Amino acid sequence: MVTRYRYVPQHKNGHYITIYSEPTEDFMKAARFSREDDLNNWILGRYGPDDPQNFRIVPIKVTYELVVISNE
Repeated sequence: MVTRYRYVPQHKNGHYITIYSEPTEDFMKAARFSREDDLNNWILGRYGPDDPQNFRIVPIKVTYELVVISNE
C-alpha cells in the first residue's frame, strides 16, 4: 500500500470548492493538489475563489492498494 497526501480548499462555512471555484459539500469533488504551495498559489491566483481569505488548506490522506484479479 502506498499513502499520499493531497490538499483541498475548505471554506470557513465548511463547504469545499471545485477546480472551477464552485461550492461542493463532497470533498471528493473538491479541487485537489499534491502540494500545499500549489493550492495556495491557486487560491490566491486568478482562477481561485473571490474570497481566498475565507479558505483554509485541509490535508486528505489517500491510500493506494493494488488489486490483483486472478485469471481462472
